[in-house]
Amino acid sequence: MRFKPSCFSKLLFGIASLTLLLNSANALDSGYVEAIKSDVEEFTTHEFHPPAESSWLSNKDSSSAQLADLQGFSDYIRTKSPGSYIFYKKLSNDYKSKLHQEYLSTGDLDRVKKDIFNYTREMKRNSRISNHNR
Repeated sequence: MRFKPSCFSKLLFGIASLTLLLNSANALDSGYVEAIKSDVEEFTTHEFHPPAESSWLSNKDSSSAQLADLQGFSDYIRTKSPGSYIFYKKLSNDYKSKLHQEYLSTGDLDRVKKDIFNYTREMKRNSRISNHNR
């Protein structure tokens, strides 16, 4: 004989689960909750804004904290890939911001280095076109 859950037992299970979930949420570290909110916001706005003074982020001296802003990212590129930085520093701020956001999303420095060269070519091509149209 198989037991079939009734609507009442499903409702009771749902209420019990919700109660446990709410009680465990109250026990979570607020820094963790803020970090999760920042992650969710990043997916909706495509920008990451780390919560201030979060215990879940690295300290400000670490390379991951350094990457939170564009200047820190630029310094990171200069340190990790000096050859790419020669081209990176000549890019417009729009391209630099795109690269920064891409790195924050993927963490793939090799892809960013390839895109530095792609953006450099694109800027040169756009410059030639605008000079030709004058």
